[in-house]
Amino acid sequence: MNTDRGGRKMVRIWLGDHLIAEYLAEPDRASRYQRVMTPKFTGLRITVDNAATGKASELPSSEQLWPLTVQ
Repeated sequence: MNTDRGGRKMVRIWLGDHLIAEYLAEPDRASRYQRVMTPKFTGLRITVDNAATGKASELPSSEQLWPLTVQ
């Protein structure tokens, strides 16, 4: 796993004020993940911010999450 967070983005999924998930990804993958997840989680806020700090999981490099969300 690459620990250099330069240029990476933190994708966070919120239920009100409660953080329910966060992932670390390259900017293009973070934006793509946000676009795919937004219609699946209507009403939840999904943010993409600079990844300065945090202990987020990396989005899978094989994009294993996409088949679970896009049909």
